[in-house]
Amino acid sequence: MDDLISFLRIPSISADPAYSTEVRRAAEFVRAWLDRAGLENAQLIDSPEAGAHPIVYADWTHAPGQPTLLLYGHYDVQPPDPLEEWISPPFEPTIRNGNLYARGAADDKGQLFILMESVAQTLRENRGHLPVNVKFLIEGEEESGGRHIDRFVTENAADLSADAAVICDTAMFAPEIPSITTGLRGIVYGEIHVEGAAHDLHSGDYGGVAPNALEATAQIIASLKSRDGKILISGIYDRVLPPSAAELEAWKRLPFDAEEFRRREVGSPALTGESDFDVLTRIWARPTLEVHGILGGYTGEGAKTVIPATATAKISLRLVPGQNPGEVASQLASAVAAACPAGVIAQFNLMHAAPPCLIDPENPFVKKAAQALEAAFGGSTAYIRCGGSIPIVGLFEQKLGIPSVLLGFGLPDDQIHAPNEKLLISNYLRGIACMIQYYELLRITPLVLPA
Repeated sequence: MDDLISFLRIPSISADPAYSTEVRRAAEFVRAWLDRAGLENAQLIDSPEAGAHPIVYADWTHAPGQPTLLLYGHYDVQPPDPLEEWISPPFEPTIRNGNLYARGAADDKGQLFILMESVAQTLRENRGHLPVNVKFLIEGEEESGGRHIDRFVTENAADLSADAAVICDTAMFAPEIPSITTGLRGIVYGEIHVEGAAHDLHSGDYGGVAPNALEATAQIIASLKSRDGKILISGIYDRVLPPSAAELEAWKRLPFDAEEFRRREVGSPALTGESDFDVLTRIWARPTLEVHGILGGYTGEGAKTVIPATATAKISLRLVPGQNPGEVASQLASAVAAACPAGVIAQFNLMHAAPPCLIDPENPFVKKAAQALEAAFGGSTAYIRCGGSIPIVGLFEQKLGIPSVLLGFGLPDDQIHAPNEKLLISNYLRGIACMIQYYELLRITPLVLPA
């Protein structure tokens, strides 16, 4: 716990260049820790591109004939804003009511430490040996688009070869329900940029004739989604693959109360979206479009009556199995162009994208993980999907040809990306025990590895 707390104190905010030194300090912390723990070849790998954050790599590969696991995580974190909503400072880890509160506690420093500590304990308890081979790949740009990991994995595919990847960056469905995620939504993220007049104009002298870029942006956004949550982009639903009947039936058996979800997790007067689908299906298996921020005009104190010349909206689409990020980005760009009102120029600029993915629950690495979870938590493993995106999963499948085992030890109310992020300490400790058991299960039981 002391090492984890020290790790959480480092404000490794990858999206803000002002914290680049701290991001590198977090990378060096991880490298040095793995080296002390007995891993080999622990190193920082820098990208030749300016502004890139280092990748941490380490391995232990002295178990001939045994499976090789690629253990992935990220040491960077989201910005902590708004600071005034934190009960305790985001980079001063605090224990309250059995939880560890800090930015990165659940996403992903705490869960990354589960992987690190489980390997370290196994090495200590087995005189420097592991039952399986491991390779650590830990990046520092997951929270800011992961600009460089794609090229690194592509160029180093042979060195990263493994039988399966293991990622602890998801959540359990509910307390005491061990869970494996078998589906992730993809993402298309970018900006709608609108330009009108040559510069901001006085709303009295020019109001009624000059185009308003901020109003045009709002009109474009309103054209993309109906009030009942249906995306209005042409062709967007054409390739959507619905979940199987077996999946839908399994989801119905989960202990889920939509009203309790609305009240405790969302906190809004009502839930929104496509009313033809239940809440879990909307989150896990339907595409969505969200607006994340609009910039333009005057937003300071007092009054300034200008007609904005430019405006920008940050938006994303979450994609489900069957959809292709490139095709969806093109559909979105066409929809923005078609909805552009007179007097302005509008375009969509793609910032990053990742495909959706499905993982076969019958894969032997997934099945052994379920056994380890059940041993650690004492209950049956739930197979769930996640509404979020983990781009590295698709990358591992495409470039390395390996499945990813998504073992999550967070909880739905861990407030990831929000103030008062936390990790339940008992889950952290049981997560370590689970992973130790997982390595042993892979060794003692012969596996039929995928071709």
